[in-house]
Amino acid sequence: MRFTSIRSANSPNLCVSMDTSSLMLALQLQQQDLNLWEQSKKGKQREGQVTDSDLALEACRHELQLLTSQISDQALALSIARAVESDGQLIREAQLAEEQAAKDREYAIRLSGDPSAATGSGNEKGKKLPRVEEDEDEDDLIDILRSMNLGGLDYSMSGQPESSRWASSRKPPQTRECVACNDRFPPLALSQSPCSHDYCRECLVSLVRSSLQDETLFPPRCCGQNIPIKQGRWLSPELIGQFQAKKLEFETPNRTYCAEPSCSVFVPPAFISGDRATCPKCNRRTCVHCKGPHHIGVCPSDAASQQVLQLADQNGWQQCFNCRRLVELNYGCYHITCFCKAEFCYICGKKWKSCKCPHWEERRLMRRVNDIVNRDDNVGQIMSARTELGTTVVVDTAARSAATSFLTIFLSALNAMSWLVGDVDITAFETTVRLAHIM
Repeated sequence: MRFTSIRSANSPNLCVSMDTSSLMLALQLQQQDLNLWEQSKKGKQREGQVTDSDLALEACRHELQLLTSQISDQALALSIARAVESDGQLIREAQLAEEQAAKDREYAIRLSGDPSAATGSGNEKGKKLPRVEEDEDEDDLIDILRSMNLGGLDYSMSGQPESSRWASSRKPPQTRECVACNDRFPPLALSQSPCSHDYCRECLVSLVRSSLQDETLFPPRCCGQNIPIKQGRWLSPELIGQFQAKKLEFETPNRTYCAEPSCSVFVPPAFISGDRATCPKCNRRTCVHCKGPHHIGVCPSDAASQQVLQLADQNGWQQCFNCRRLVELNYGCYHITCFCKAEFCYICGKKWKSCKCPHWEERRLMRRVNDIVNRDDNVGQIMSARTELGTTVVVDTAARSAATSFLTIFLSALNAMSWLVGDVDITAFETTVRLAHIM
């Protein structure tokens, strides 16, 4: 399907490249193409199902309707402007002719010396033809209609001669100079900066595009003052979007760009998670520290993380293979369940049950038992100290009973594990516990 390149309805220069009739013809041809495309698609999909092509068709038809409406309105405004200018010229010429005829008649009466004519002239003096003074509001309206011609439309009255009297009485249209190109434009065709300098649309767009390419020129400035960039008839929505994207990029302190040389797109902070930046264009991942392709583990360029890893190696800490958190084991078995729900071995760091490392160490288990016994012994000593004040005598039997219950349950769990896993020798540990007089 063919489409003629026609600018959007938001563009003020819609009719620059072609006249109204040619533009209307192009729109009609596009409308016919849309109708043919819609007819060719009938019966090729389920009833009531709306596809992406249907949505694109409706959007294109809506755009064509907007363009047609704008062209019709502009043609009507142009016709009104020409009518106002033509009628104003004819009325003013008729007014000047009547005034000249009245002056000639009065001069002729004075030369003839006829008293009756003079009397009649005196009677008609009170009925003097009303003189229409120059209507400033009408001239202002004509100037406004002229200045609204942003597309270079010709208001010249082709085929209608202009009298020298009308030309001399007509005020020249008001224009102002663009500070960039030094050309003169109607006031409504210029955008004024905060420093009161005027820019035409082409120069303003060029200034904004230059600031997007050179960071030293961003944001666009005139006389050291920032030019406000907002959506309107001067800048297109696409250019406004590019400006907002560049503003986010230039205001980011530690920028990250896609590590793919053929892409190199800026990655906004919203697409960065931890040390991984995901490119919004090609979906490739980049390391935020070294700015290279994302890699597993701590980046060598991250000096602080390297120091933490050295401290972890010195203290025997282990790192989760999933979320890279550091875990320190004080007591218990080597089966670690991280905050991210990942399960791994504390000795080698591999996924749980994927290695042949031992499941526990007797020293770490005994540390937990001693902590419990010492904690309850402290309670017993406090209660024993109270006996000196005449309170109830309490011995630390409860503490040892609690430790015995804990070890009994734990040994039962070890027996169950040995039945499931096999080759688990708990005799040495049980003997050690019994020799310690805990059970």
